[in-house]
Amino acid sequence: MKRYIAILAATLAPSAVCAQGTAQSWLGLDTAGLSTVYVLDDTGIEISGKFLRLNADSLVLLVGTAEHRFEAARVRRIEKRGDSLRNGALIGAVVGAAMGLIAAGISDCPGNDPGGSCPGTRAALFLFSTGVYAAIGTGIDALVVGRTTLYEAPTAPLRLEQAPYGGRAAINLSVRW
Repeated sequence: MKRYIAILAATLAPSAVCAQGTAQSWLGLDTAGLSTVYVLDDTGIEISGKFLRLNADSLVLLVGTAEHRFEAARVRRIEKRGDSLRNGALIGAVVGAAMGLIAAGISDCPGNDPGGSCPGTRAALFLFSTGVYAAIGTGIDALVVGRTTLYEAPTAPLRLEQAPYGGRAAINLSVRW
């Protein structure tokens, strides 16, 4: 028992982690498998291009035939084309389950007793409806190509300051990234 407590304490104890500077500047950005990315800078301009490399203080894209370098401090968001089809499948499955419950509840049983209890038929109808609607939801989600956010710059908290305007009341609002 003491061995398990020692292992648990060693696992949960905080420790220092050393990493390269790139990971510190671009937290959460996985560059494996990237081709075309969309970069939104601090001026609100979005530029798309082929991902070339990621440095500790910058991101480099190939835009047309020229390299375009973005400083890490000026990047607001990085996105890639495409998103997961899982949300479409889940929405379709939920709708299909609801429709399957309704259909199974009002359906007649096959055979001599149409108003009787036929749990196998009702369960099959429920599962079939759920599967069909999940497939439809996945297909619709595949047709609508979205974007996946790879990196979003942390937002700085808003600061309210009293402006030095003599006797007049004023508030100065500043936001910094």
